[in-house]
Amino acid sequence: MDKTQKTIIAYDKNSKIYAEKFMNFDIYTERIKDFIKFIKVKDIILDLGCGPGNVAKQLELCGKEISVTGIDLSEEMIELARRNVPSATLYCQDIRDIEFKEKSFDAIILSFCIVHLSDEEMVKLIEKVSRYLKKNGKLYLSFMEGKKKGFETTSFSKEEIFFNYYLTEEVELILENNGIGILKIVKQDYPEPDGTLTTDVFVFAEKE
Repeated sequence: MDKTQKTIIAYDKNSKIYAEKFMNFDIYTERIKDFIKFIKVKDIILDLGCGPGNVAKQLELCGKEISVTGIDLSEEMIELARRNVPSATLYCQDIRDIEFKEKSFDAIILSFCIVHLSDEEMVKLIEKVSRYLKKNGKLYLSFMEGKKKGFETTSFSKEEIFFNYYLTEEVELILENNGIGILKIVKQDYPEPDGTLTTDVFVFAEKE
């Protein structure tokens, strides 16, 4: 069983627990509200790794008549997202396999989805995202900072999930190499169950 299969099995089994924790998780909803300031009326938005619709729900509530397409590989997460955000168009699909026309979206959300990809998979996804964004289109990208990668249990799952950590400077360079300029970076501590702190990184960027 590869890392992705193992990870999705864990998410399927623990989707409701995840949703209970993260649908209205203050630390993250505040960052989404910050990003919504960059969103315009009737923007077309792609939410990759949409989970139970936690980000899409915040977007729906912004009152800007936006259109959201959400993609997640967990069938259980997509079922929850359909209930939580009935206005969104949702697909159960691997974000590594997405195919859209170039310049299809005004904004793309990558909320803690690259943390389940290898370095190479992350680079390929950013290349696709760059092509799918319209000129001056906005990107929301979040991940954990560090150098480690491997399987971990979490506060919502006893089953192990694959996590990859990234250095902010390296992610910045990958974005810039794909014509995506940084608008804002926010770092904040996330308290782990064992009492340690993980640094979460939130990047707001724009297709040049």
